Parts: sequence; structure tokens; C-alpha cells
Amino acid sequence: MAKIDKKYITIGFDASREPLDELFWCEATSEGDWTNITTCDRLRSRREIVERIGELNSAIVAVDFPLSFPKGFIEYLGEKKIATTHAELSKRIRADLKKNTDDGVRAWIEYIGSYRESNTEPFEGTVARFAHPGAKPEIRKRPEPPAHEKRTLIERFRRIDRILRRPFPDAVASTLGVQYNRLTRRYEFVSANARGRSALIGISLLEQVREAKPDVAIWPFESPKSVTIVEAFPKMFDRQFKNDDELKKFFDHEEDNALYVSREVREQVYAHSKAKETLFTLLGILAAEKRENKMMRPLRDYREAFYANDEVRLEGWAYGIGFKELQAKPVSAAKIEASEVPSEQTSEEAPVDPVSGATVETEVIAEASVTA
Repeated sequence: MAKIDKKYITIGFDASREPLDELFWCEATSEGDWTNITTCDRLRSRREIVERIGELNSAIVAVDFPLSFPKGFIEYLGEKKIATTHAELSKRIRADLKKNTDDGVRAWIEYIGSYRESNTEPFEGTVARFAHPGAKPEIRKRPEPPAHEKRTLIERFRRIDRILRRPFPDAVASTLGVQYNRLTRRYEFVSANARGRSALIGISLLEQVREAKPDVAIWPFESPKSVTIVEAFPKMFDRQFKNDDELKKFFDHEEDNALYVSREVREQVYAHSKAKETLFTLLGILAAEKRENKMMRPLRDYREAFYANDEVRLEGWAYGIGFKELQAKPVSAAKIEASEVPSEQTSEEAPVDPVSGATVETEVIAEASVTA
């Protein structure tokens, strides 16, 4: 029997109430020159993820939910003595969701709402009105609106989110995306699979995984181990086919490249768009790890500076995206640049890939143009 070198797994996550309809586990095994994809299971319980990861010996597992929150939010939690590091954040989320998921999520929505209101647009309390052209202005005072009605000025996105929003502006929602419900008089997530809710439930789930399997690595908060869990962004790996016949031809063609996709997996993919998305993410990771797609970075190519970066250690990163350490500039130079370039551009540079030297923005757009 051929030796199985490693497994590659992608999880299409579902944060809604169980039993679940849109939770998929796609798995590929590497056996010598061949890669076989014989598993694309539809799971009904998130507990099955914990059990399956616990049985793995060597694997990269990619999940499609955020593994952290923006740095500003975590710093706010630190000021409130709630959490100061990603490890503390994860443990606190797990503790709050462990007894009752809905109550735990509700507590974190309140944290998000409080953070949203911690920095809002200044209120102009007076307004000038003119009875008619040329008349003297009548200065009137207006009541200050409640904080939830004011425009928030907080940073809503992680650095990796801002990078991914360049080629996919409509596909990356904020993990802090809540809305105020006037009837219940409280903040709520916009849906059962809102990005923030998925992050909370997903992070709690991974803490369960760590409890069952302490030697697992959650990347990039830890360097890769035999079993490593990463955050993946499915849009980066999307492929467009007009119909199932084109998709069938693609699968048949890939057999010439030593990739076998079983009939059971194909049927699952034909029937469910979420399964298809999860499978394509798996194919993208395989291409990156085997160096077939050199625009995407395999895990082995990330350097020490990446793991030592304070922002990465708090916010995390997305699989396949290169990284460049932002360099501090002299004060005088920073002032000159700030007067000439919009502040959003001065605060965020496109990271450069450590292998090719190309900017990440260029690479991601190139990938998007290929797969669109």
C-alpha cells in the first residue's frame, strides 16, 4: 500500500444553529505522486470537526472563518481587562460560549457594540437657520442623538481584511459588523452566518480542538506543526464554470495531472454550491503547497519576522498571502507623505512576498483575474 504523506483539508463553515445544512469537510490525501480527493462530507454537527481533527496525524486544515478580530478591538478588550492576547481572547470566547452559545454570543455582541460607540463622529450641537436669503442666522441647539445613531470612527477591519478588500471589495465584511435593533434596543449580528458570529463560534470550536488535541497549531499565532489549522479566503481560489459538463471536463483533465476526484465527491459538488467552494479552496491550497501556483505562498515560506510581528500575532493572517514588515519612517518624512497621500494609503502598504518579491496586491489581483 502506498504511504500517505499528508492530508489537506478544507472546512466550509456554518455558524447557524444545529442541525446544520451548509457545513462541509473536504479532504485530500497525498500518496506518492498522486493526490486523491475521496471525501467531501456534509456534516450535521460542529462536534464532528473536533472529533475528525483529533484523529489526524499530519495535515493542513483550512477553515473559512476569521481566526481573530481587528487589533483596535483587542486593545479595547485589554483596557477592559477582558483579553490582551489572542490566546486570552480565544480562551475567553470559549469560556463565554461553552455553557450557552446564544448567551455567549450575546455577551460579545455587547462588547462589539460598546467598542463601536467608544469612538464616534463629534456631535455638532448647534445649527444655523436662515428665515430668508440675507437674513441674520438663527442659531438653534439640537439634542444630541444616542451613541448608536452616530457614525463610528473605529477601525473595522484587520490588516489582512484590508488587503483582501482591494480585489474583492464586496466579499469581505467586517467581523465587527453589528446593527442596532430599535425594537429590542440592542445590537445584533445581521444574520446567522455573519462574519463576526462565524468568528466567535469558530474560535470557540478551535479551542475545543486544542483541548482535545493540545499539539495542534493555530496559524499564524503558532508556527506550523504536524497538524496546522489556517484561515483561508475562498474567493481567492474560486473557479467559474458555465455548467456541470465543463466542471466534469475539468475533473477529467486533472487526472492527467495525478489528481483523482472520486465520483461521490463530484456528485456532492454538483449538488451544493458550498461544497464546490470548499473543494476549490482545497484545490488552491494543494496547488500552493505543491508549488504549482507560485502566486500563493505555502506555509513553509513564511519567515521569522512574520511570526514575530505584533499585528499578525493579534489579528492573524490568511493562507497564501505574502507579508512585508512595515518600516517606520522619520517624523518629517511621514508629515510630508501625509500631506500628499490619503491617510488610508500611508497607513497600509501592500506586503511583498518573501519568495518572488512581488507585492501581494498585484498577486491577489492576478489570481482573481485568472479565476474570474
